[in-house]
Amino acid sequence: MNKYYPNIDEVIICESIINCLTCYVYGRPAIALNGTGSQSQLQELLKLPYRKIILALDPDEAGEKGTNKIYNALKDYKIVTKLKIPYGKDINDLSKEEFDNLQEIFI
Repeated sequence: MNKYYPNIDEVIICESIINCLTCYVYGRPAIALNGTGSQSQLQELLKLPYRKIILALDPDEAGEKGTNKIYNALKDYKIVTKLKIPYGKDINDLSKEEFDNLQEIFI
């Protein structure tokens, strides 16, 4: 990621690879979990060299549970926020303008 985004201090965490790729197309670095985060993935997220983690899991029950799980694992080590994605959508449903206008909130 540093090759394409040198000098960044934050990364977006998504559930799916398509959401991750959408972030890249829209100019933001992202990592896909291919789910809502296993224990081994949480350990890897702790090792990331980025100070700020922006959670962008799907706005559904599973995504909210995953967001809470990741937040609780990282909150003492990283700055953790989340993107307020409209219910019933995920990142790849959003236009670039909608994506750029997402509200970032503290959990």
